[in-house]
Amino acid sequence: MSSALRLSRPLALAALVALTAACATTASKVEPVPPTTMRGMYVYGGGAHALHPCGNGAAVAVAGDEDMLEPLRTRASARSTALGVPGQGVYAEITGTLDAGPGGPLNATQAQLLADHLPPTCMTSAH
Repeated sequence: MSSALRLSRPLALAALVALTAACATTASKVEPVPPTTMRGMYVYGGGAHALHPCGNGAAVAVAGDEDMLEPLRTRASARSTALGVPGQGVYAEITGTLDAGPGGPLNATQAQLLADHLPPTCMTSAH
């Protein structure tokens, strides 16, 4: 084997290691998705959480810690029972990150009940 060939293998290996390290460093620098806050009609039914945002007809699935969502679920279920109509909601503000892709859920990090009824400034397809 020639001495040039013996030298080129270690150099090629070093280049491959450097390239792999550069790719790994670049991939780890992906910026996190910033949180978003949505207000609208929160509805609980059939084990699913949904938010019908103000000014938007498309419902967004809500995922998150069940203890955090409990006050919204309890209040919405109580309204449904009191009115005798399933699927009644409450006006809420939910903060979290939206998953990419069609129909991706809002991964809630904070949820706040604002009122039993939507204010006139919040129109949704749910009401």
